[in-house]
Amino acid sequence: MKKTVIKVAALAVLMAAASSCSKDLLDENPRSILVPGFLGTPEGVQAGLVGVYSGLRNVTVANEEAAYLTVQGTDEFMRGISANQGYEDYNQGLLNSSNSAVTNQWNTLYRYINDANGVIQYAGSVQGLTDATKAQIVAETKVLRAYYYFLLVQYFGDVPLNLKFIDTAVKDISRAPKADVYAAIINDLTDALGKPASGGNPAVPSIADKAAQPGRVTRATALHLLARVYLTRATLTSVTAPSMADYTLAAQYANELISPAGQTRYGVGLETDAADVFREGNENGKEILMNVQFSADPTFTGISDNGAGGAGQNQSNFYFRGRYDFFPNVARSIIYGRPYARFISTPYLLNSYILPGVETTDRQWRTTDTRYNKWFSTLWLVNSNGAGAANSGRANAVIGDTAAWYPGRELTTAELARIAARPNGPYVVGTPSKYSTQFSPYINKWDDPTRPATNTSSDRPLILYRLAETYLIAAEANMMTGNLPAAVAAINAVRERAGAPGKKNLMDVTASQLNIDFILDERTRELCGEQVRWFDLVRTRKLIERVQKSVPAYVASKPAAVGTDSYGSDAAKNIVAGRTPDQFYLRPIPQQDIDRTNGKITQNPGYN
Repeated sequence: MKKTVIKVAALAVLMAAASSCSKDLLDENPRSILVPGFLGTPEGVQAGLVGVYSGLRNVTVANEEAAYLTVQGTDEFMRGISANQGYEDYNQGLLNSSNSAVTNQWNTLYRYINDANGVIQYAGSVQGLTDATKAQIVAETKVLRAYYYFLLVQYFGDVPLNLKFIDTAVKDISRAPKADVYAAIINDLTDALGKPASGGNPAVPSIADKAAQPGRVTRATALHLLARVYLTRATLTSVTAPSMADYTLAAQYANELISPAGQTRYGVGLETDAADVFREGNENGKEILMNVQFSADPTFTGISDNGAGGAGQNQSNFYFRGRYDFFPNVARSIIYGRPYARFISTPYLLNSYILPGVETTDRQWRTTDTRYNKWFSTLWLVNSNGAGAANSGRANAVIGDTAAWYPGRELTTAELARIAARPNGPYVVGTPSKYSTQFSPYINKWDDPTRPATNTSSDRPLILYRLAETYLIAAEANMMTGNLPAAVAAINAVRERAGAPGKKNLMDVTASQLNIDFILDERTRELCGEQVRWFDLVRTRKLIERVQKSVPAYVASKPAAVGTDSYGSDAAKNIVAGRTPDQFYLRPIPQQDIDRTNGKITQNPGYN
């Protein structure tokens, strides 16, 4: 399953012309293989759809800049060893209209939206395809267009809204109100779900319930995305007076998907064991509602042997990984991966798996909720010995013996003495007091130990949406509308799955424990690193509060697992120093498009 990618005969034609494709709908000299004449052919419209899918590789957590926008600067992850975009600590000197991350994401999203517009606009006139095939192509494209616009409106607020294919230079563009963008997103998704004939308009067929190929979006994808859209739109104008109608619709679509009938119809369900969710080879498993397909072929994904390939490669297996390669007797390896260390876990994230009131001693910590021990790396084994052992390690170290361990608690003097006196020699111990920028537990959801070389990017499909989140959406939306039994049942389904054998009942919560902070905590435990956290904290207006509470202040030097190291971030200090109170709830608009439209596209408040 790992190597499966969406393919059609016209893909090679499309990719061969990639270097001449317009990267920006405002380009002065737009050039694209996706021209009306080509889009009006069977090969063209199918190549166009594959092209729209390919955009996912550049706007998800597989892409470093997309990860900066959604993962850093939250209560889950903080400043890593390479911080150069400003999102990790709300650095006003870097967060501006020239910031490359927002510029590249803006350009990429609009490029693929325009490709989607072309497919939708010309598919109906194609000869040689059945009406059912054309309807499926349009439905899939509308789901993808909705996803791209959903990213844009969450990042930037009001954004240009165009639903027509552009193949000539355009400058007369301005920002549409958020409400209009959300209406367009919802219309695309409800079209994908199918509509009966009404008011003289013909019926719109539904997108397929199940994917014809791994990686294709389905009705289940559309239901999940629509539930997320309504959940987000509910607080668009006010958190204190949210839209109950939107919460009701979020609950409706999420409930349809997680219901027994829905799971049977769409062939989805929660994995029994949380470890299986991200198990290599299971990226198209029953819990997965949407993923991004990758290939080892550099023609399609920019993958490279040194991890420095072009756009489209999957480097999610690198970004969270700390500097294990500084441990004595541990060399970089394919199994342990390339330690980019861009995103460092906060104490809040690591401690969120401790069960209050149940795990009353530190030896019990994280033994009830199994997700920490399944989704975080805390143990490294000796893989280098003899003369010249890695990092001045012991020549007589035993391959496969413990080299380093993060126990997740402070050890007693007696425990440390026993480790120091081991017959095979001591190993590195990284207790919480020694967590640092380079040395702390890190998430391993996207590990890829079957790559051909240590620094090679991953070709695993990247999981984007999964049913566990649908349950959490249902929990939140039902809680907000007062349907507490449904909310409790939904959240407990996720929590029980995470429970250790014999302890699943200890994971259950009651209605009295539910509030938005508990929901956000549960979303952290289940979805950390999955490109949702900044969006969650923005829509709930909890961003500033939680960053201030959870991100430790930056220190330049402190004792670390190995030597001394820096730790923390200036995020808590800087996030309250915005030029406007709401500055950091939106991203800056790229200056290039403000200039190209002679100021018709305006900047978000607080940015320059």
